[in-house]
Parts: sequence; C-alpha cells; structure tokens
Amino acid sequence: MKSLEKWIDQKVRDSEDFDFQSLQMSVYWQGKKQMRTSWGVEYRYFDIASLTKIVFTTLWFMEACQCDTKLLTKKVKDLLPWYLHKNLKVSHLLTHSGGNDWWQPFYKEISGSLSPEQSYQQMEKFCQQAPLSKSEKAVYSDLDFYLLGSIMQKIEGQPLFLIWQRLKKKFFANSHFHFNYNNQPAYEIDKYAPTEKCPWRKKVVRGEVHDENCWALGGVAPHAGLFGRIEDLEIYGQLLRQIGKGKNKSISPSVLERFQKRALAKGVGDWGLGFMKPSQERSSAGELFSKKSFGHTGFTGTSFWFDPTRDLFICLLSNRVHPSRDNKGFQRLRPQLHDWTVEFLEKKT
Repeated sequence: MKSLEKWIDQKVRDSEDFDFQSLQMSVYWQGKKQMRTSWGVEYRYFDIASLTKIVFTTLWFMEACQCDTKLLTKKVKDLLPWYLHKNLKVSHLLTHSGGNDWWQPFYKEISGSLSPEQSYQQMEKFCQQAPLSKSEKAVYSDLDFYLLGSIMQKIEGQPLFLIWQRLKKKFFANSHFHFNYNNQPAYEIDKYAPTEKCPWRKKVVRGEVHDENCWALGGVAPHAGLFGRIEDLEIYGQLLRQIGKGKNKSISPSVLERFQKRALAKGVGDWGLGFMKPSQERSSAGELFSKKSFGHTGFTGTSFWFDPTRDLFICLLSNRVHPSRDNKGFQRLRPQLHDWTVEFLEKKT
C-alpha cells in the first residue's frame, strides 16, 4: 500500500491547480506525523498572513480567559475608554459579528517615520472613528483584530511585540515563528518565500509582510505579520492537541472547547471565537473534515485545520500570491488536499 506522502504527491502532480511556485504540507494523525513534504521551490520561511490571528491573538485571548472568565462578555469601551461605540463586546470582535467594515486602507494614512508602537497608536485613531453597520451576517474584518490588539496592549501594559515575545517563550520556545520588526528580515532574505509584486511598494515583497496595513504598522500586528516554517505550524497543532487533552497547565480543555465550537448560527457566519468553522459549501477544509473542525486560512496561501473527531490536523504553507494574487489554483487545490488525506486515512483503518 502506498504511503500517504506518495498518495498525495501523485494527486498533486496530476492536478491542474498546482500553478504556483511553492507548497509545503504536513499531516499529524493521532499525535503522530504522517507526512511532511513539499513541491516546487524550497523555502524556509513563509508569510503565514492571517494565521497570525490564531497563532498569536486568539491564543492570547484563550490564555487571558483562563484568568478572566468574563473577558469575552466585557464591552470594548470599558476596556478602551477612547472607543466610541458603547455596545460592542469582545466576543463580537472574535466572531466578526459587531459590524466593523471588512478592511480599510490605513496604510495610506499612517506616517512612515513612526515606530511600530507609534504607528499602532495612529491606527487606533482611525478605528475610533470607524462606523459600525448593522448586518444579519458576520463580516470577516481585520478591524476587529486591530481592536483586539489594542485590548491586549491595554491589559498587559506592553506593546504587541513584547507581548508576542512573552507568548512565544511560553508556548513556542522551540519554534522559529517571528515578526520582522520594523520590516527588517530576521534571517537571510533568500530563506523567505517571495510573495506579490506590490504596486504600492514597487517591488516583489520578500522578507517583509505582504499585508499593507501590517507593513505600515512596522510589521507587527494582531491580524498578520508572523513568519514561520511548516515545523512551527506543527508545534502549534501539537499545542492545541495538548490543551484539548488537558496536558497544558496554562489553558484548560474547557477554554479551547469554548473557543473552537461554533459561536454563530450557520446562516450568520462560520465562526468560533477567533477560529473559522467549516462552511456549508466550498469549505477550505474540504468536504470530509467534521463539523467540529476548526482552523483558519491566510491570504498568502496558508492554512491550518484541526479535526478533533479524527485527532487530525493539516498544515499548509504556500506563496500562491507570487507573483500575483490572481493565482486561484491554491483555493481549488486546498480543499482537495484535505479530502485526499481523509480518504487515505479512512482506507488505512
């Protein structure tokens, strides 16, 4: 019988949707690595984009809720007195259900001469003035996570970069996850997967965060900015698994259960607290991952999905936006990679 790696490799090579430069994939099942492989050009570090939301920000709130069980129900204005809207709660931000716009081009307004900490303070002024709109459905919004980042800094009394340093030391000491502070690459630039040819920066982005707003914030943000290896996403997956099994003293299984379970009605949005849930149609996790699965995707071509019913998680890193975000093959290939994995493992058992 073929190994999972050979099975997936043949499927990928036969696929018409592999039209991007680099892809890495890792699969863990029942706590054991089943495969780690790559296609295309080999790179060490990838811009994990919005996976920053779950690796950094959501994990921070899980840790915080271990100490403050009422944090999720607190109003944002009670935590951030400068915020204008009175009824928005922390849970609304984590579920993208508070009415914030999906995105704003803050990078056009933020001064390039400021430090990351000063840039974030400038961005908070924009968030303060951002209107909320009533909608029957959740709207995936980076603005939600800017406010979450402000709450993190208010509670800890530290800038985001120092908060990350503490969190990394505690949970990811053996990882290479990193922000490129002030947009300066921490490692040799040729170790980074290139992303888009950016019309704003007038160059191919490499070793600097792809997200324009994060770049304007000095490369450190609660919604994007982390770089890492496929091994680092594996460490993250193992951490969640340990938490779920009660083997982590900092975060209890009940907290993880609260964050990963569906928080909104299916017609409103496919969200837990910070985590994506499988959508009814065209889920990035494919059709075979269970409805209890949770994870997230990243615009640059990354994803992490965990199926607790199978004790299975899959990590994907690519630079599908190189040289252009118009490359759509990855969005079609990604769910197939999850389905092919489940098909193979079910045959194996």
